[in-house]
Amino acid sequence: MLAVLPWIFTSSFLRATLVRFTIALLLLTGLNFIAGYARMISLAQAGLFGVGAYTAAILATTYDVPPAVAFLMAPVVAVLVALPVGIPTLRLRGLYFVMATLGAGVVLFLLFGRLVGLTGGPNGLVGIPPLTIGAVSLSDELHLYYIGATLAFFGLVAARNLQRSRTGRALLALGVSEPAALAAGVPVFRLRLVAFLLSAAYAGTAGALLTFETRFVSPSTFDFLEAVLLLVMLTVGGMGTTIGPVIGAVLLIGLETGLQNYAEFQPLIVGIVFVLAIQALPTGIGGLIRRSFGQENRLRVLPLAKHQEATHGR
Repeated sequence: MLAVLPWIFTSSFLRATLVRFTIALLLLTGLNFIAGYARMISLAQAGLFGVGAYTAAILATTYDVPPAVAFLMAPVVAVLVALPVGIPTLRLRGLYFVMATLGAGVVLFLLFGRLVGLTGGPNGLVGIPPLTIGAVSLSDELHLYYIGATLAFFGLVAARNLQRSRTGRALLALGVSEPAALAAGVPVFRLRLVAFLLSAAYAGTAGALLTFETRFVSPSTFDFLEAVLLLVMLTVGGMGTTIGPVIGAVLLIGLETGLQNYAEFQPLIVGIVFVLAIQALPTGIGGLIRRSFGQENRLRVLPLAKHQEATHGR
């Protein structure tokens, strides 16, 4: 389906929207590792998204690094930034971890705006060269879409394979009951750190794709609202399910496209959607689909509310 979409939606605007869909899919698939599988609610994803975007932009403009190399460096730098964030914060639990990742995201957002000499400050970075590999230009929407679609597809495959592996099952078990996972010999901290770093790698890749799609980067893209929006869309799509990030990405792009002329109402509508979705679909749309096909697995689609009750009970 990813392969044929740009031949159905042939206008430049719709193809650009499809590129944004692949970016959202990468972001939500990455967030699903830490929030869906490990059940650690992270609000740092938007900040790490920004790290990837600014890394690609700064390397390609300020340091004249070949755009393809700058693209590849973005997830590496995002992981390197996530490492010192994750090592102390992943030892926290529940609300304390949420607040710690929120703080990390806010610090990164402020740095994007304050390091004027490096990031361009509030005005952002302009003049980013197009993505090229040697002499081949990959700057049009069709090329960028297929790059994003390929990355998003294999990113989903990797996530599904991890979910079905021994490591993934240990991570899912950890998300349901930490004491039980500890009793079974699961290395709790190490698995959570792996999930957090994977989410950072996906976010950095999405940031690089955004940089070469818009060829402009500004701090406003990576603010607190973006972090909350990603979490809400993953929750509505189905946190902890394979299909959840896909549904969440569709909803996210649909919401942004439909409300582009009413941006001031976006937080209100997102809040209403989240409250209604949590009440009506506690396991998200992905959980509903799983139940409809008789494939529900309580380990994988534990409702967020029940997880919070268990966390507070401990």
